[in-house]
Amino acid sequence: MLLGRILGWILVALAILAAGGDGLGWLQNGRLALSSLRAFWTRVDPTSLGVVQAAMQAWLPAAVWDPGITTLLAWPAVLVLGVLGILLLALCRRRPPRRRRFGALA
Repeated sequence: MLLGRILGWILVALAILAAGGDGLGWLQNGRLALSSLRAFWTRVDPTSLGVVQAAMQAWLPAAVWDPGITTLLAWPAVLVLGVLGILLLALCRRRPPRRRRFGALA
C-alpha cells in the first residue's frame, strides 16, 4: 500500500511537471498545445522509451504494444499521468482501523 501511494504521488508530480511544460509553451507561443505522453517521456529520458518498447515486445503479445500502448502514448501526458496517479492514490489510501465490537455475535 505504501509503495502504491508513493508511486501515485510520483505520477501526480510528473503530471504537474507536464502541465508546467505545456503552460510554458503556451506562454511562449500563445497557443495551448498539450504534449503527448511519448513527447514528455522522450524529454525526460529519451533512451528508456526504446528499452521499454523492446522489453514489452519481447515478453508480451504484439497486440499489447501496437494498438494498446501506442494509443496511450499519443494521449496528453497530463491526462494519463494525472489519472493514473489519482487512481493509485485512491486505491492505496490509508483506511481507518476497524472498530471491534465486543459481545456482538456475527
